[in-house]
Amino acid sequence: MDSDIKQIEEFSELWHVMMKKSKFHDIEDQFPRIKGLTTTEISIISIVSKKPEVILGEICSELDIPKSTLTSAIDRLEKREYINRVISKRDRRSYGLELTEEGLLAQKEHIDFEYKIYGKILKSLTSYDERAELIRLLKTIVTNID
Repeated sequence: MDSDIKQIEEFSELWHVMMKKSKFHDIEDQFPRIKGLTTTEISIISIVSKKPEVILGEICSELDIPKSTLTSAIDRLEKREYINRVISKRDRRSYGLELTEEGLLAQKEHIDFEYKIYGKILKSLTSYDERAELIRLLKTIVTNID
């Protein structure tokens, strides 16, 4: 048990140092359209960008969130003029979402932000094999985390 606590503390310390050294917040400041958005809001924009015909129920399922959480997030995104609710062309009984011009720009910023921050982290590893090992370990975490 003590070794688990020690590993958690070491992981926490390394994680925070990595975030500080990567200048995460400085990079975030370069992308004003996504600054202040929640993970859920960014995920909604990303899903709508990749699947323009998606309906609200499918977004709830994909994000594993209740409809009330989705509705609140959509309300905030509409207020920022990033998305509009529309009647689904695929299922007229359901609503879908469409990205506005600002929403499209926010999605572009989101992609640029990820490339910048993840690229910086991956470039800190000196070889392809090290990067592949990190990705392999992250896949293991994703598979086993609950």
